[in-house]
Amino acid sequence: MPSNTSNTAPSRDSTATADTVLVADDDDAFRETLLLWLADSPWETRTASSGSEALSKLDDDVDAMILDRRMPDLSGPEVIDRLDDTDFDGPVVVLSAFEPDDHLDDDDAAAYLTKPIDGDALVETLAEVR
Repeated sequence: MPSNTSNTAPSRDSTATADTVLVADDDDAFRETLLLWLADSPWETRTASSGSEALSKLDDDVDAMILDRRMPDLSGPEVIDRLDDTDFDGPVVVLSAFEPDDHLDDDDAAAYLTKPIDGDALVETLAEVR
């Protein structure tokens, strides 16, 4: 079984397909909950507590992003708008207490989950969009 070390890129061969998901949420407790839900999944995780931090942590190893809609400095919609200026081309799963609207809807993200959610739904959604 491959080692899951966060400082190394996951192996991409047929026996090990761990992908990396960036979890961006400004609520420390909720972000930790998301990490607990993903702990037994095949996903490696990285975290960010703001929109600008999320953008700064995007690199070739990040395969998907879980993005809170309302965060300090850059909101989820602002992060999505700026993804065009990055090399990131993976799916974005937006988490929000608010329904989709004119500022951010289902067309802007691979999935839009309205809080409250549960761990199974999150892991299933990641599997579906990846």
